[in-house]
Amino acid sequence: LAFFIETMTSSLENNPLPFKCISLGLFKISLMQIDSQTNKNSSVTILPPNIPAIKHQVNVLGLSLILLLKSYLAIFSLKVPRKIIIEQIVSIGFNTLPLVILMTGFSGMVICLETALSLQEYGGRDAIGALICVVSIVEVAPVFVSFAIGAQAGTAITAELAHMQITEQIAAMRLFKVNPINYLVATRLVAMIYSLIIAIIIGAFFSIVGGLIVANLQAHIEVNVYLDSVWRARRLKDMWRTLIKAFILSSYLVFIHTSFGLGARGGA
Repeated sequence: LAFFIETMTSSLENNPLPFKCISLGLFKISLMQIDSQTNKNSSVTILPPNIPAIKHQVNVLGLSLILLLKSYLAIFSLKVPRKIIIEQIVSIGFNTLPLVILMTGFSGMVICLETALSLQEYGGRDAIGALICVVSIVEVAPVFVSFAIGAQAGTAITAELAHMQITEQIAAMRLFKVNPINYLVATRLVAMIYSLIIAIIIGAFFSIVGGLIVANLQAHIEVNVYLDSVWRARRLKDMWRTLIKAFILSSYLVFIHTSFGLGARGGA
């Protein structure tokens, strides 16, 4: 410690102002760490203070699993109101379509921009449409659509349920013998599955269209050649994989966001 203090003080005397600031900051941090380690009453934590504790994260995962089982039980027993499902489809799917189209369209453009000239140089001119089609259906559309819906609709779900939990609206539903999982979680699950599947189809279409625009303008590939390559690259196995991804991602989004919303405590 004495050697470190001597080194830092000498650097403060001999070096310019930017290095002095850095040295002073490192010196202050080192003293804080030494003080926290020598103090017996202080508790040293591994996680930063803005990250929840491990116990809270495990509780959220457990609540998500319980919501998963109860929601699917409510869906299979036909206890989900249809009117609320339609409202949630409009809220989750229709309101996020502009963001979905923007993200997937530009993704298809970027992929085609990076690959079209190279494939054309090595004689793969007819494979550009097939490449964009497979990548858009299997990877780009499911991932980017999930990001878009999770960022916009998922956060709205969390905020809405957290507000209802803090203002005791969910407690009032239980008081009137209304199951909040059937009305708040299962409806959003069904709406998310429908919305994500439709949004993935729309996103894959606009990703292919974005690739078509770049392929025609940048690599000078004819539209009919591109569309013929896309048509020949269609495979039923890829479509089934995309539907499975949509089902898994929609379940994940709903249960993580609803568990954080229903697990909110406190208030203003």
